[in-house]
Amino acid sequence: MTDPDLVHLLRSSRIHPTDACARLYDAHGAELYRACRAALGDPDLARAALRDTLIAARAHIFRLHDPARLREWLLALAAAECARRSVRPAGGLPAPRRAADDGPPYRPGGAPEGADALKVRVLSAVAESDASGYRERVAARVHGFDRSGFPVARPPRAAGDPPVVRIIPGVAVVACMVLLLVLAWSAYLHATSDAAPPWPPGGDHSEDR
Repeated sequence: MTDPDLVHLLRSSRIHPTDACARLYDAHGAELYRACRAALGDPDLARAALRDTLIAARAHIFRLHDPARLREWLLALAAAECARRSVRPAGGLPAPRRAADDGPPYRPGGAPEGADALKVRVLSAVAESDASGYRERVAARVHGFDRSGFPVARPPRAAGDPPVVRIIPGVAVVACMVLLLVLAWSAYLHATSDAAPPWPPGGDHSEDR
């Protein structure tokens, strides 16, 4: 099945979300997992990022303008999920962190996890998350897209940044808008005062009487 055919299938209302994620996994799951593992360096986080990538892809498949770019689009979604699980130490590279919804760490006795076991674990997590409304939360997390339907990347949040740091840009924008309004009002008052006729009209003729 080609990627455009897969996109057409995923956009059909007849396919269950779990089945849609399974089709995506069969087509691109191995490559997506390798990309997540390379970005995060942790198999547990990579599995969680892959799971959420599949969920987000199914939820936002209608945003993809060019079905032939499905692979590229999935890798972009995976990169966004990996970035969400990373923090940026001061002056350093992003470091992986575990999200509350990633589940407990899984250590299969130190043995490498096979492809079949990986697929079962990822798709089982997708199915289990469905009952708790997890899909809706994952879909709502990915809210920025460009004109081609690709997710807009966000830089990883610096470790230890207080919440107030993250709202400073918005406060600065509001302050600039207020300043512009004050300047505009001041200019308007100045212009109207210059255009007003002298008072009293005709000047002061008290000395002529």
